[in-house]
Amino acid sequence: MTGMRIIVIGAGEVGYHIAARLAHEAHEIVVIERHPEVVRRVEETLRVRVIEADGSSPRALEAAGVRDAAMVIAVADVDEVNIVACAIAHQYGVATKIARVRDIELGEHPILAGGKVLGIDLLINPTQVVAGEVLRVIKTTGAAEVADFADGRVQLLGVKVGAQAPLVNRRLRDLRSVQASAPFQVVGITRGERLIVPTADTVLAAEDHVYVVSRRDFIPDILVLMGRTAAATRQVFIIGGGRIGLEVARALEADEITVTVLERSRARYDELTRELARARVVHGDGTDVKLLVDEDIGSADAIATLTDDDPTNLLAGLLGKRHGAKKAVSLFKRQDLIPLVGSLGIDAAISPRLLTASVILKYVRGGRVVSVFELPESEAETLEVVVQQDTPAAGRSIEALGLPAEALVGAVVRGDQMLAADLDRVLAVGDHVILLALPRAIPEVERLFGL
Repeated sequence: MTGMRIIVIGAGEVGYHIAARLAHEAHEIVVIERHPEVVRRVEETLRVRVIEADGSSPRALEAAGVRDAAMVIAVADVDEVNIVACAIAHQYGVATKIARVRDIELGEHPILAGGKVLGIDLLINPTQVVAGEVLRVIKTTGAAEVADFADGRVQLLGVKVGAQAPLVNRRLRDLRSVQASAPFQVVGITRGERLIVPTADTVLAAEDHVYVVSRRDFIPDILVLMGRTAAATRQVFIIGGGRIGLEVARALEADEITVTVLERSRARYDELTRELARARVVHGDGTDVKLLVDEDIGSADAIATLTDDDPTNLLAGLLGKRHGAKKAVSLFKRQDLIPLVGSLGIDAAISPRLLTASVILKYVRGGRVVSVFELPESEAETLEVVVQQDTPAAGRSIEALGLPAEALVGAVVRGDQMLAADLDRVLAVGDHVILLALPRAIPEVERLFGL
């Protein structure tokens, strides 16, 4: 994909991350942001042009070069600004318009047709994106991260290797006998605060956080190999009944999982009691130890701390684990906390910013990228790309691709089959290739697959 002019409206958590990533990929990025202190941060840290203005202003969009822009990504903190900005961009003839909206009704009401009647190509609701990830992680009991590829037939798992795991102290090249019965590929390993792309001689160590690609039906076997267990999720505690908490609770109810929701706001508690059919809703503070014990937190298969406050999510998750919950899943706005909280006892740390940005980046890269998942502890991405006729990857073996050391193929999906990523595997047109890449390897991946 050649460099494009892309206008990003709003430089909050999501907008800043998208601007940084796309600028790294050699696009011309113009950011429109109305808060002076945020403008200064962008100017000081990113190589992009910044305009201090309201993103829904036609004059500001003109100044950003909207007439020649290929794309407008509107992720300001006000839904109406994002919708209006995209509608204006549509009138200017911008090819691709993406808007983030927090109000679920705006995305689901049939009169808006998912934003299409306003010329919006992608209307993304972060509540639904984050809730979906929380649910995947809750239901996969031994994993910290879960991402679906190939329509859910292939998964990426992030798993911490247990001290007694059968794979500890073994080189990856020596796992072929194990992989014969449960095919998988380790595509990344986090040690301390560093993510490495492994080679065949990499040795797995206890406490490594490994990223594994495999078929969905082999996941229970792989968890055992990593020293973890896969068990059914029957009871979940949710701390924080905001938009995400409500969405997660509704989905768990639909799956007939026992749900308890703790909400400290009396007004919100009243709303939840009306909105939820079977969940037990409790008015109280999720960091109140006595309340957690009284509500039998020890019987929970998972505690999900989903408030808007990072310290509350951390403390509530740790208290839940301390008093018997088997797994703690927590939201964190601050990405710099995510590498730290695992060592404290949080099993899965989820970044709403990264999840929302991943969905947008997938769309930015077009139809040749089917899925994008950004690893929460680094800036690496796992991509699912389709091999096209007119690209260097078509008809070449994985070895002949000459991928940088910072990229690794995890699997090749051909039709209904997941094929091992052997070096002599020749890629055919239409293959779905799942690979991990660090930021500096992305340009070469884009060249090879014509992204």
